[in-house]
Amino acid sequence: HSRTPFPNQAKFRSKNPLDLVYGDLCGLISPATHSSKKLIILLVDDCTRFMWAYFLTSKDQALSTFKEFRHQIEMEMRMKLRMLRTDRGGEFTSNEFTKYYKENEIARQLTAPYSLQQNGVVERRNRTVLSTTRSMMKAMKLPLTF
Repeated sequence: HSRTPFPNQAKFRSKNPLDLVYGDLCGLISPATHSSKKLIILLVDDCTRFMWAYFLTSKDQALSTFKEFRHQIEMEMRMKLRMLRTDRGGEFTSNEFTKYYKENEIARQLTAPYSLQQNGVVERRNRTVLSTTRSMMKAMKLPLTF
């Protein structure tokens, strides 16, 4: 079987900020930070392409970090986050996260298994953030810990 190729660019883009936010957990990053942070949760707004990045020590911090992000961004923008698109990672599909989606009327979009392209906006940002960070560390001749 062969799969139909994905288009290079999405045909749909949100007209309003926070209508759709892409989320992804990236890691384990190496080296870890001095405070033992080894994961990054990236959130990207589909309309503006603005990105937020939070460092985590473990995956179980994903929900509390997302709650903090949502509270902060809704207060700043005076708009409601309507939809979150993520992969099917356990941190996003847990019972606690599912309950939070329902209680706060946030629509959830889960990508199909093995289809990184469906969450391509944030997946590409992951690569950019990590490669830029590694390049800067190498250029500055930093040790493997920072």
